[in-house]
Amino acid sequence: MGRRWLWVWCWAWLVMSGVLAQTPPAPPPQEEELFLEVTLNGEATGLILRFTRGTSSGLRSSVQNLRDLELDPKLFGLEGQQEFDLDQVKGLSYTYDATRQSIVLRVDDALRAPVTLSGRTVRKPGVATVTPGAVLNYDVYSLLGQNRATSISNELRYFNDSGVLTSTGVANSNSQGRQFVRFDTAWVHADPDTMETWTVGDFISSSLNWSRSLRMGGVQWKRSFDLRPDLLTFPAAALGGSAVVPSAVSLYINGVRQVETAVPSGPFIINQVAGINGAGQATLVTRDAAGRAVSTTLPLYVDTRMLAEGLTDYSFELGVLRRRYTVDSFGYARTPSASGSLRRGLSDSLTLEAHAEGGRGVLNGGGGMLWRLGQVGVVSASLSASAGNGSSNVSNTGVIGGINGTGGACTGIGGAGVGTGIGGIGDCSTPGSITSGASDNSRRGVQATLGYQYLSPRFSVDLQSQRASVGYSDLGTLEGAAGVRANDRINLNLSLFAGQGLGLSAISQRTPLAPTARVVALSYSASLFKGFFLSVSAFRDYRDAKARGVFFSISGTLGDRISASVSRNRQNDVRSTTTTLARSADYSGGFGWGLQSVNNNGSSLRQAQGVYLGNYGQASALMIDNGGRRTTSVDVAGALVLMDGSVHPARQVGAGFALVSTDGVGGVPVLQENQVIGKTSSSGYLLVPNLNPYFTNQVGIDPSKLPLDARISSTGRGVVPARLSGVLVRFPVETYEAASVILQDADGKPLGTGIEVLHVESGNSTVVGYDGMAFIDHLQPLNHLRLTVDGKPCVVEFHYEPVKGNAMPTVGPFRCQGVQ
Repeated sequence: MGRRWLWVWCWAWLVMSGVLAQTPPAPPPQEEELFLEVTLNGEATGLILRFTRGTSSGLRSSVQNLRDLELDPKLFGLEGQQEFDLDQVKGLSYTYDATRQSIVLRVDDALRAPVTLSGRTVRKPGVATVTPGAVLNYDVYSLLGQNRATSISNELRYFNDSGVLTSTGVANSNSQGRQFVRFDTAWVHADPDTMETWTVGDFISSSLNWSRSLRMGGVQWKRSFDLRPDLLTFPAAALGGSAVVPSAVSLYINGVRQVETAVPSGPFIINQVAGINGAGQATLVTRDAAGRAVSTTLPLYVDTRMLAEGLTDYSFELGVLRRRYTVDSFGYARTPSASGSLRRGLSDSLTLEAHAEGGRGVLNGGGGMLWRLGQVGVVSASLSASAGNGSSNVSNTGVIGGINGTGGACTGIGGAGVGTGIGGIGDCSTPGSITSGASDNSRRGVQATLGYQYLSPRFSVDLQSQRASVGYSDLGTLEGAAGVRANDRINLNLSLFAGQGLGLSAISQRTPLAPTARVVALSYSASLFKGFFLSVSAFRDYRDAKARGVFFSISGTLGDRISASVSRNRQNDVRSTTTTLARSADYSGGFGWGLQSVNNNGSSLRQAQGVYLGNYGQASALMIDNGGRRTTSVDVAGALVLMDGSVHPARQVGAGFALVSTDGVGGVPVLQENQVIGKTSSSGYLLVPNLNPYFTNQVGIDPSKLPLDARISSTGRGVVPARLSGVLVRFPVETYEAASVILQDADGKPLGTGIEVLHVESGNSTVVGYDGMAFIDHLQPLNHLRLTVDGKPCVVEFHYEPVKGNAMPTVGPFRCQGVQ
């Protein structure tokens, strides 16, 4: 009984004490937080990152850790996540060292964004600035003697932030009278951001290799890739590789090193591989720290005529055709015309083209392509058609260029000639008279072209064929410029050893207004000793036995800007020997000269020319002795620039320029790309012509030629001009108003070093140096210095009068007088 109650009492006590109460669930296991030193693909990153580890042996990481390691979460498939398990990522492995508290990560190249490198060294484009102003480029040519005549060509240009207004023309004066002919007048607005150009006025219409350009007046809207000179418009090669450890990478193109740089471990890509036009060979060499090298060679083929994938080139025109160009200042057709060209890089291997034009009863349109066949060349083809119901009008329209690079029917000033590239047939420089009857009321026609081109350092071939039916017409034929009915071209070039080359060309061309030409030409060239060059060529027209010739020439340089050449040729039973010796003027300014002797079938002609190139332009004189008859002419070319509120004479101005100002200090040398091009005038100005638009051009001055009392904050600056515009570049030159002042105490002893000196007039502070001397800048006619000597304030008062040309005079001594 007692034992029973004992058990009851124990049970009650256990219940009350909670021993037998329900046991609460065990807390969840806590994640272990780790801060580990990270090594990525064998390369220490220098980072300590946070990782976590749960009950399992795997590690977790935040996505931010990938970003800190310069890894892209998108490539890991973790975009939008915060954390991830390292074991769940394919291509990622790791080794965790608990003793060292470190982790070694190994990431496949597929999970790493490649390091991008550029295969060419180019200047970066800059933001162009424009200083409003005006330019007058002029060229005055005067023939002296009995047949005196003068010709003055000019280009007037006004520019500001909105664009450029240009106008060109020529004024002629001779015994028959005086005449001025206007050439082109246009307002041009260029936008580098969109690479578009708007032209209102006179312009040249767009064209492709299988169409023709014409001069028009109206409005033109086109893509201008030259506004971004750093942009490669053709498909450029890109080479990729991978470095196991940080390495040095070298890229060789056709044996010439183009790139030498260092890359981290992992994949890399070299874009915009330059230096190739046609077939080439690229060799990529990687070297690690131990000197081990891995070399890879790849064949490449680049055609600069094509457009890179995604690029679009276009030009659209609306206006009237220009007639009697260079003869009539305002010769325009009365009916409107329109023209447009479009090119698109569909891929790096295929470029599509389209062209259309129409006006006064003629419609013309077609399409073409450039197709790269891997490494074996490029095929080009086009097909266009026309329909018209009007009549031709002979008006000597200015047709520019031709079809397929052959020159086409040249009627730029009324002549009917065809330039074939082998001496040429016909004359495009003198007015001609072409007569043509009216065409049929309704005419239709087609034109087709087919070509193939392969270029390589050793061998090149260019084949081109074009056919047009009798009824085919365009805006050029509408105005009387004859079109090419058939054209075939074969060009073969072979590079031999020791700088030798051999070329063969054959051309067959048929036009309505000229007999068919079938010309074959053979050429040979070689590099001789000491920079001399040999050239031999011969041609023959198989339709005309008399049309044949042989050319031979040797040319080279003799040093100090002296060049010499001797040539001998025979063409159509005319033998000619020409000897030339010339010295060009230095770009920074100076004299040049030229001597030439010509003998044609016993008839001699000799001429001598002297040239002077200066800051304000170029002047030359030419004397010709032709069989005892002497003629003399002079030529002066330069520019007048209106900028910064004044007119400045200068050399002829090109696409972009800068006006350098040294604030009235003359005789200061001005440098362009570290080469002296001239000195500032007495008013402190010099114009730097022919800068590259939209590029950063380095312009500076030589401070060693400044006066001793001159001071300048900078000696060089990057200048980015807009096209056909100028920029004012100031190099403020200040005159030193400074001196070394000798200071003494009240007893006449030099003050000790380190005492602070306050120049009251300028507010600047300095300290006393050895022998009581202190440098004081920005001095005034009356100056006050405040000092504290031995705990007592004192002041120095002195007058200063600058000495011209003395940059650092010494004045004093002056005693520091105590003040209350």
